[in-house]
Amino acid sequence: AVVSTQSTGFAYMVMVLIEGLPLFCLELHIGNHFKKSVSGSMRHIKKGLVGVGWCTMTVCFLCSVYYNSIIMWIIRYLFESFVNPLPWSECRTNHTCCIEDKTQYYWYYEHLRLSSDFREIGSFSPTLVVCLIIAWITIFVCISRGIKSSGKVVYFSATAPYVVLVILLFRGLTLDGAKDGIVYFLQPQATKLLDPSLWSDAASQIFYSLGIGFGAIVSFASFSKNCDNVIRDSIIITIVNCTTSILGGFVIFSIVGYRRHMTGADFDQLGSGPGLAFVAIAEAVANMHISPLWAVLFYSMLLLLGVDSLFGLMESMLHQLREEVPVLRRIKKHGVNACVCLLMFLLALPTATNGGQYIIDLMDTWAVSIPLLIVAVGEIVAIVWFYGIHRFTREVKEKTGHHIGWYWQICWVVLSPLVLLVLVGFSLVTNFTNMNYSKFIGCAGLGSMASGSNSTDTYALISAVVNTTAQITNNTGILAVEYKKWQASTELPTEGVVGALFLLILPLMTIPVGALYGRLNPESENEDSSHSNDVAIQLEVLTCMQEESAAK
Repeated sequence: AVVSTQSTGFAYMVMVLIEGLPLFCLELHIGNHFKKSVSGSMRHIKKGLVGVGWCTMTVCFLCSVYYNSIIMWIIRYLFESFVNPLPWSECRTNHTCCIEDKTQYYWYYEHLRLSSDFREIGSFSPTLVVCLIIAWITIFVCISRGIKSSGKVVYFSATAPYVVLVILLFRGLTLDGAKDGIVYFLQPQATKLLDPSLWSDAASQIFYSLGIGFGAIVSFASFSKNCDNVIRDSIIITIVNCTTSILGGFVIFSIVGYRRHMTGADFDQLGSGPGLAFVAIAEAVANMHISPLWAVLFYSMLLLLGVDSLFGLMESMLHQLREEVPVLRRIKKHGVNACVCLLMFLLALPTATNGGQYIIDLMDTWAVSIPLLIVAVGEIVAIVWFYGIHRFTREVKEKTGHHIGWYWQICWVVLSPLVLLVLVGFSLVTNFTNMNYSKFIGCAGLGSMASGSNSTDTYALISAVVNTTAQITNNTGILAVEYKKWQASTELPTEGVVGALFLLILPLMTIPVGALYGRLNPESENEDSSHSNDVAIQLEVLTCMQEESAAK
């Protein structure tokens, strides 16, 4: 929804057509045809490509570690939502920052207790640690028995958010100022289409919303019937996904419009990520009638969406792990899953410290986005160059009964890989030329300072550092300064740079390692076994078609 506000949805829809839909169909067919995870499918195509699957498994592991820490935040806010009045709607202290902005004060000072420097990890927050334990127990329960348990959970976790979303939509549309928010959401802003970062953000949004590159699509598709129509399923799922995003945009911006009506906050200060869910929306909800009810509904929806996404990542990673480490198949699934969840919980513990947000931001920026794009390029190369695009399209035609049009083939062969390579290059240049982090500066300068040359110099210095605007009024010798930002972009320290490079290299190094593995271990599959597999699949497709004809 936030990406759509910057691009008026145009960049988002273009990326859906060039990247989202073609890559989703590609992964759906890979899983449906080979009946294996990404690693197993790549190994079947060419053993040296197994590194693409290992990269996917590593990305899922790293992403799950910090993703569940965000769910930890949601759980904390959900518990606090049962309190009336909401904790972030009132000041429990005379601190100047709280008086100025109650919601941001609660987020930074009481919830995160964020340290003022990247190096200051600080101490653990007992409340956040408890919420993190609850988050990982929840995930373990969902995936304890593999696809059997997660398949049942998804009936609730995937449908319940729609009920809450519709309820919030009706409530949002009845709020004062909702019209202004929706107009801003739909208003064309063509000038921003020239910003390359906009297209990069739109592509990232597509990858996350559709789950491309994480391996979950391939893993879940491996359990489907061979005669499933992957083209039809891809189009339906993509349309539902985009419709949900638009619906979510209406909900969010009707509430944001109400926030602007109540507080006067400009839409350009909306931000994204945690700042949207835990500050902007939290502030708007706090001003509603029966605010605890709407807070519970909103954060319950976020929790269900987060859990639904995370056990998909976990199932993808565990599916590949069991394929690559045969000894794990002899151990009961819930035993392996429990050990993996415990390990990831221990690795995620630092995110429950005072410097936890810095760690989460670092992992989100370096460990996932770029490797995901490279994984997608690897999948396309595997199908187009090694497996054969003609063979691939023939198999899809046999299953769907329809000829594969020029749109799909142009995207798979030219457009999708070309755009992906451009995005990889842009992301690398952007990340390496802007190795900064958002340093917490509190509300320095909020309130009043005595006028005079020293105060003016102090204000000028702070303003230069924060790089933001200030409102200055001089009344009876008092200089009042109000800043719009609580964090300032600051250069990463050496420790942060080393951590960023490690997070980037760790998943990517699996690709050349996999290629070396394939070189040292020549192909063991022969044409006869491959041909036998194709014949078995064709027989199953014919059987499915006969069953469908009989049913009709």
